[in-house]
Amino acid sequence: MSEFHALRWSKPTYESFLPIKPNQPAAVRVDWYQPASLVVDYLQQDGVLRVNKATLLAEVESLMHVSDKRYAVVIDDHQQVVGLLQARELHGRHTGAVSQLLQLGWHELNVGYIMQAADRQPVITEQQLAHARIGDIAATMQAAGRDFIWISKGAAITGVISALNIIACTGESVRLYPKADTFAEVFRALKHPQIIDD
Repeated sequence: MSEFHALRWSKPTYESFLPIKPNQPAAVRVDWYQPASLVVDYLQQDGVLRVNKATLLAEVESLMHVSDKRYAVVIDDHQQVVGLLQARELHGRHTGAVSQLLQLGWHELNVGYIMQAADRQPVITEQQLAHARIGDIAATMQAAGRDFIWISKGAAITGVISALNIIACTGESVRLYPKADTFAEVFRALKHPQIIDD
């Protein structure tokens, strides 16, 4: 600390503080009966966070923090969508297990190891979206057991709806439960929730 010097300071007076604007009213929340189009993120919009599957987790965490996003669309070197990643998965149990299995530190893991594969998420059409309510999307997520739903226009995927976006807009979470009929399926669902499929 010998190379640094304390600056000369003084005490402030009450008159030196600028008036503070009153708090802004809370954002208006939508409910389950509103059109589902209110919770769609279109992939071509600038607001969608995109990360390469080779990006290290620490960098993704920083990008999510700076951009105030809770999930990212994962792309490959050819700009093709290959998966999705939620912020909560960065330090989740699955990430820890992958880290131990590969004998890599968390800071050495990249997105490709822990992302949810794009082809494992359900897809609905824009026509279905036009008539759907947010509650219908939540019910679809529950039936599929997935946090994301893709939106397609023809053969192309144009958008995504995330359970996290529904929470942000409605204030209510989408409860997802593993689907299992036998004891072995229940055990597998509890032990490996990321590999549940129909």
